[in-house]
Amino acid sequence: MKPAALVLALLRTHTSDTTKAWGFILRGAALQNPVGGGCTLACAVSDTVYEITATAGGTDWYIPFHSGEARYCDVPAGQPNGTLVVTFPMNGCALEVRAHGGGVNRFYHDSDGRSLPAGPIAPKCRVNYQAMAGGNEQTLVKALRTPRVQNFEHTLICVKDNANWNVYQTAVVSAFQPDMVSLNRFQVKDYLPNPLATFAD
Repeated sequence: MKPAALVLALLRTHTSDTTKAWGFILRGAALQNPVGGGCTLACAVSDTVYEITATAGGTDWYIPFHSGEARYCDVPAGQPNGTLVVTFPMNGCALEVRAHGGGVNRFYHDSDGRSLPAGPIAPKCRVNYQAMAGGNEQTLVKALRTPRVQNFEHTLICVKDNANWNVYQTAVVSAFQPDMVSLNRFQVKDYLPNPLATFAD
């Protein structure tokens, strides 16, 4: 695996190739905050994938998550190219982006894909879990033959690219061994749609 700092830099400039080559998971106490905001991202190797940690305060952005809610982050338009918007990995949730007046994009992490009431106008972007998983995810999960407990994590990464935002994903399976202590993580590369969406800033 390449140095983590280099891979984080590549996410900004070569997002498509980077998300195809390596798996990522998102962590950090800031992801539990009621409202998102600017953040600083750090990257480290975790088993055979990369773990990105979001810390509040900085030039990237994070969307918080809480079960049963649709927490959000307001991102002003005109961010520099390579700016990232990240959130806690999804497994049944949805990403939605709405224009919020004053040149702001409001990014939502919609818990379970049904915690966000419909807005008065159509969203700029919505990525449901079915779009992340593709048509073959359940078949793939069964075929993996992983140990007793596994968790499928879709990490969505939004990157600013000139006049647009592009939404990419990686998918990582975290699997506990039968002792329920040892944990293995690995990237799933097949069957997963990527990129997921593009929308105007």
